[in-house]
Amino acid sequence: MDLMLFGAGTLLLALLLVVLWLMERRRANALDGRLREAERKAIEAEAAGRGLDDLKTQLSEANLARAEAERAHASLKATLESAEKHHAERLADLETARKQLNESFQLTANEVLKASGKELSAKSAESLSNLLNPLKEQLDGFQKRVIDDAKERTGQTSALHTLVDTLHKNAVQISQDANNLTNALKSSSKVRGDWGELVLERILSKAGLREGEEFETQSNETDAEGRRLRPDIVVNMPGGHRLVIDSKVSLNAFESCVNAEAEDERSIYLKQHIASVRNHVKSLGEKDYASLYPGVDFTLMFIPLEGAAVLALQNDHELVAYALDRGVMIASPTNLTMAMRTVQNLWTIERQNQNAQAIAERAGALYDKLVGFVEELDKVGQRINQAQGAWETARDRLSSGRGNVIRQTEMLKELGAKTKKSLPEGYSDDDGDERDLPGLSAPDEAQS
Repeated sequence: MDLMLFGAGTLLLALLLVVLWLMERRRANALDGRLREAERKAIEAEAAGRGLDDLKTQLSEANLARAEAERAHASLKATLESAEKHHAERLADLETARKQLNESFQLTANEVLKASGKELSAKSAESLSNLLNPLKEQLDGFQKRVIDDAKERTGQTSALHTLVDTLHKNAVQISQDANNLTNALKSSSKVRGDWGELVLERILSKAGLREGEEFETQSNETDAEGRRLRPDIVVNMPGGHRLVIDSKVSLNAFESCVNAEAEDERSIYLKQHIASVRNHVKSLGEKDYASLYPGVDFTLMFIPLEGAAVLALQNDHELVAYALDRGVMIASPTNLTMAMRTVQNLWTIERQNQNAQAIAERAGALYDKLVGFVEELDKVGQRINQAQGAWETARDRLSSGRGNVIRQTEMLKELGAKTKKSLPEGYSDDDGDERDLPGLSAPDEAQS
């Protein structure tokens, strides 16, 4: 009976260990899920800092991501500490259970031995050992597996701590970089101007325009009054037309308007932002860039912040007319990209037209050359015909008629002139003069 109780207790303990191991595994999976959520939020925070089109949105998202990462870090840290504590308690319970099992086993064995005394033979003791040893080996293996799993979890916990700390540092760095960029743009007009020109050049390049070909940067010009003017970008268009684009950044009032919590405060900053845009339009119109270049009677004022341009245009319905009266058109990154794509398409059509004209000119030149060649070829044919007639006349004089040269030479051969070759067929003259040369006779007649 005691042996059966011992076996049942052993199985119950094994089941308890399995349940504890499954609970640890579930807690580890939950911890991994929280880590992936923290990584996703950190990646979102990092991606939020890459764009420059809307600085306020980027900064807010970076701060939210940082706060979320900090909360995730604190939650993960608390969860990991709780898991470590719980795991240590489970190991202590397991060790206590193992000791109790060994003590119970020893007590039971002693009692059985005492009760049985000498009646227990060596064979019975061996049978009991064979029965209990496999169970003991399984328990030892399970204990080793739990310990190994605990060591592995400890390493993973350390790696999780390191990864969470890295994500937290990255989120803080992204937020700091966004703040630094915002402060630099707000504090220095030169930095704002350089940044706006950089955004402008990137839009032109992405539209397929090439610097030095379809557009030029920082051109120096002098107007009729002798003022030195230097527009940001001059776009060359087909037909010799040129379009001036100048970048203007209105940031401070726009940023304050976006951050304003009260509606009356937001209204004040909105008016300041619209006034800033109007001042840029006025100063750009006074420069009168369009008078320097032929073909285009307006100047594009580029606002690199899409939100700043949209906010001003939506809340000042007279802004477009105000700008057009001063020879200025307001462009945001979106509509400037479409306009520059149109310019690039115009250049493509222009080059195709130029190629077609060049092909037509080459075709005309080729046709003229062909006519000249045909005329010269006709002249060559005429000269060939003339040469053929002269050749026939010379041949007739050589081989035709009475007393021709060929007949006279043949008669010399008949008179005994030694020769090694004969004239080709067609050069013999049967109608030639058959008279012997004076004082000469054929060799056979002389012999007779």
